[in-house]
Amino acid sequence: MAAGRMRSTRRLRSWIVDQVSSGKYPGVMWDDEAKTMFRIPWKHAGKHDFREDEDAALFKAWAEFKGKLANGEKNPAAWKTRLRCALNKSPEFKEVMERAQLDISEPYKVYRLVPISEQGVLLPEPKVKERSSKKLKRKSSSSDCQVKKIKTEEVTSQLVRPTLRSKVKVPSSLAPPPRLTPPPLFPTDQDSFSVTVHYLGQEVLKRQISGPDVRIVYLPSSSVPPTPAALSRFPRILLPEPPSALPASEELQALFTLLPFMAKGIALTSTAQGVYGRRFCQGRIFWTGPHTTTPGLHRMERNMESVLLFSKDIFKQQLDLFRTNGGEPPQCSFTLCFGEEFSNTEDPSRKLIIAQVSLPWAEQQVENALSVFNTLSVFRTLASQSPLGEITLNLVTVPSPSSELDACQTN
Repeated sequence: MAAGRMRSTRRLRSWIVDQVSSGKYPGVMWDDEAKTMFRIPWKHAGKHDFREDEDAALFKAWAEFKGKLANGEKNPAAWKTRLRCALNKSPEFKEVMERAQLDISEPYKVYRLVPISEQGVLLPEPKVKERSSKKLKRKSSSSDCQVKKIKTEEVTSQLVRPTLRSKVKVPSSLAPPPRLTPPPLFPTDQDSFSVTVHYLGQEVLKRQISGPDVRIVYLPSSSVPPTPAALSRFPRILLPEPPSALPASEELQALFTLLPFMAKGIALTSTAQGVYGRRFCQGRIFWTGPHTTTPGLHRMERNMESVLLFSKDIFKQQLDLFRTNGGEPPQCSFTLCFGEEFSNTEDPSRKLIIAQVSLPWAEQQVENALSVFNTLSVFRTLASQSPLGEITLNLVTVPSPSSELDACQTN
């Protein structure tokens, strides 16, 4: 983690610690005796029992602290989005999924204060020319003691870069174009990923990738490192060994059994149309996202067509609507489940391996849309106070510092 980025988030960390310790916000409290985790009320603003003064108090306070609360703005959803984006982008906070309670009358999320020693950003590895590798076959094994059925298939594929054909039925105009000519709205250098991995509900890894590609794989610590010829051009995120903190159980044994089947992993690539995924591993992969058009399970086939996991076109439409009308902001993430069936109605904390993939570039655009919406709200307020329902802006040209210096030198 760059020092500049780390220092820039200190203000948020200090502010959060002060607010949680103050005890003045209902439901905002420490979640452990060591004061390393804290709760934040997480009730939807559209609920009939939503109380702005209580359920949105912390979000409103952050908006006020950042100077965004102008002219009596009342938009709890926008306040919530602003703090959520700040927490997700900061390396000093991690969401603790297994401690959250979102299905109760007073729902809340839990975040952890991350020690400096655990903070870091994974940058892309040097790109290596892609070559074909020898075909490998691996016989799947099973354990009588495991309580969960791990879905696997025999590996017969070569290590190649994923094709960009979408498995989702979309118009032909959405076929991924060459990466050389992305549309201006989503330039390639804005693409980025933030990947958080949970084993049995416990967070075991969080990494950020700057760039349009990433590959999530498992590489046993005892294995021989792959030769350069076997490496793909994708920067990799390595699934770790299960931590010792996980209690011994049949689920843990199933987790140890599943990990070797993730050896070839999944590749994610971002194009002008959206984020695509292609599965190479033996272990089955199920996924959920904000732009699915059909209910139920969504399975990713091995070595087949790439699947559209996140549509930039739909996101842009939702972002334009949010920028104009406010309300609930568009979602900026999708979820991958390894080895088990998974739908958007299931509890991810009960699964062996869950990878939550958020898109920092999309979160930044949501933040920018918040600023635009707030500006428009100010104009609407001013216009409503005018007898004619109009406002007039007097624009004044401000000389640049270089112009003033030239004038001084001339005089």
